[in-house]
Amino acid sequence: MRFVSNIAAGIACFSGALAVLVYLRRRASLLEDARSVAWFAIAGLAAFGLSRFLDAFMIYAPGSALMESLEIVSVGVALTLSLAFWGLIPGLIALPSPGDLMAENARLEKAVAERTRDLDEANQRFVHALKTTRVSMAQQDLELRYQWVHNLPSPLDTRPILGRLPSEVLPAEALKTVLDASRRALEQKTLVQNELAVTLDGGARYFDQSIEPLWRDGEIVGLLTTAIDATEHRRRQDELTFLLSELTHRTKNLLAVIQGIARQSSRSATDVQSFVQKFNGRIRALALTHELLVETRWRGVDLRQLLTAVWKAVWPAAGQAVVLRGPPYVLSPECAQNVALAVHEMAANAASHLDGSRAAPTVFISWAPVSEDGFAGVELIWREKSPTRSAPEPDFGLTLVEDLLPRATEGPSRIVYDQTGLLWTLRIDDKQLRLPN
Repeated sequence: MRFVSNIAAGIACFSGALAVLVYLRRRASLLEDARSVAWFAIAGLAAFGLSRFLDAFMIYAPGSALMESLEIVSVGVALTLSLAFWGLIPGLIALPSPGDLMAENARLEKAVAERTRDLDEANQRFVHALKTTRVSMAQQDLELRYQWVHNLPSPLDTRPILGRLPSEVLPAEALKTVLDASRRALEQKTLVQNELAVTLDGGARYFDQSIEPLWRDGEIVGLLTTAIDATEHRRRQDELTFLLSELTHRTKNLLAVIQGIARQSSRSATDVQSFVQKFNGRIRALALTHELLVETRWRGVDLRQLLTAVWKAVWPAAGQAVVLRGPPYVLSPECAQNVALAVHEMAANAASHLDGSRAAPTVFISWAPVSEDGFAGVELIWREKSPTRSAPEPDFGLTLVEDLLPRATEGPSRIVYDQTGLLWTLRIDDKQLRLPN
């Protein structure tokens, strides 16, 4: 019975050692501490199993010194390994159990989910920020192939651009500047600014580009490009430049007109007081026209509004002395200035009839479209019923009304008077008229 039990114990020990060895070979990913424990278990089981075989053989061969020595060695090895195994217990305890691994895995999955949600929200904020602006972004590799693009300007589409080179997607007029800026960014390893002009939807578009290297682990792996649509800004700059140029031109013209008014006013003035009075009145008529032009952004002045404003400036207390009749018409800026000066001369002339006379003149001003003898436009008729037969002074007023004004209105201007008063007829060509709002 002793022989059978020793043989069975030996077989059990070698079987356990072999099972641990197979497990160790198939689980190559085990940590070092676990592998050490496994090798200790294999050696201990093998040594103890050998001692059981030797003890069984000594039943039938007692007194063999070799067998006894081998049994003592195998038992000693098994005992030593079992004692050394205790030194590996703390390392085994420190290793996570399957439960610990599952709990840690659940914690990591939760952290990854939260991080993924945060990244998704950040990406939504980024997309929304770009969507509501005129900013486009792109990423390229070292060969300058587009790897990622976002918020491209209309009508460009992302799909035909990904994986392609600038030479395959950019228009010829923009390619050279983009390639030069991209190469400078890679060579100089710094941010490069670039201005880009392209044609999209049949119109010119302007972009301010910022191109800088994309770094990864201390090495440049590509480029990041930000492009801001500056078309509106460029157009506003062009409009501002045009307006400044136009303002300079109009200022020069206005100064020339004022200089002419001053020169002509001085010729008929008998003293400083009369010069100042006439000069101020004419400048006031010009200023009123400019005020009305500013209100309409220099598009033109309504004829009725112009006549009313100039009449009130000359004769504020006699508004009932003028009657206005006619459809709405808008005069061009240049024409309006000259008409205002002429109306001022006619109104000032009418006001002068009050001197020595109690009867105020009554002025009827009417205008209507006219088309005859190759002329198309508006005819203005000024009928002044006055006890006197005076026309504007011949040195400036009459010259302005009959000689200078027709150049601006592109139509004749004539003054005649009879026993009933004064009649002024003015024609304004269609080219000097604007459509009313």
